Amino acid sequence: MHITRDSLIKLAKDTVEKRFAHDTKVTAVFLTGSLRPENAVVESASDVDLLVLHNGELAREREIIKLSNEYHLDISYEDVRLYSQPRELRGDGWRGWVMWDPILLSQKGRFFEYTQSVVRSQFDEPTNILKRARYFTQLARETWSECFMNPEEASPYKVLTAAFNAANGLASLSGPPIPERKLLAEFPERANLLERSNLIQTLFASVSNSVSVDTIRQWVPAWENGFKAAAQSPGDLRLHSARLAYYKTALESQLSSELPRAALWPMLHTWSLAAENGNFNDVQTLAWATACSEMGLDPAARQERLQALDSFLDNLEEMMEQIESDNGL
Repeated sequence: MHITRDSLIKLAKDTVEKRFAHDTKVTAVFLTGSLRPENAVVESASDVDLLVLHNGELAREREIIKLSNEYHLDISYEDVRLYSQPRELRGDGWRGWVMWDPILLSQKGRFFEYTQSVVRSQFDEPTNILKRARYFTQLARETWSECFMNPEEASPYKVLTAAFNAANGLASLSGPPIPERKLLAEFPERANLLERSNLIQTLFASVSNSVSVDTIRQWVPAWENGFKAAAQSPGDLRLHSARLAYYKTALESQLSSELPRAALWPMLHTWSLAAENGNFNDVQTLAWATACSEMGLDPAARQERLQALDSFLDNLEEMMEQIESDNGL
């Protein structure tokens, strides 16, 4: 069967009709993520992102539904009260963009029309752009401070999470945040848009030391093995077994791109998350420790990652202060 954007959206609509359309506690359901644009390219493995806004106590925050080995539904559940102040959403790094251009699949009343109209008003004002950027930079700086003050607790996952938020602090100055799988692949374009190409290498240095593409390729089987171990009882649904092909496709695609080092991100981000999940055997633990040593995420080299991240954040914070000054804020 040839999978198209239309066929995936139809699956999403069918799911909404069966599960949510007649639920009185569901205020609205949206299609979000990469399938929104009409010209979206459907990758050989992908997810279909749904956001369910719920009125009342949530039974769960996230759900993964496998459609095939290559495709799955990724359903997020949120309390509708988080969207009750649309003016505040203009400065929310994630929810502001969610309300900017989702595909509405179901709603009660006219919640969406009102909320979106308010969010879009003044959305591109410098003060709101800076709020969205600072949403991420503050998270990054807080995690950096924790790691700096308590080096023994500076796990690879914490360091990489801080780098993710720092990168999206810059990305938010020119558009929406970069999605999880494609951080290093899409960051250079965002940095160039802002004439900050000097920060590209700094971000890469925040994630890993300089490693060859061959080294990255050599670690793919061990990474996959670790992912499968964590997926047996995932404490985080990002490690659900249905998402293995989703990440592996991104990794392989980026390895074959003009910027193959970008593949470090989907590998290291998910591998570090799997390591924190606590399901590794001795062989998998050793493989992860060896990879960390080669890629500069071990305790001996982690300080270099934090120094690069500090430099990145210093540059970004100065940049935002200049934007404030230029706009009289």
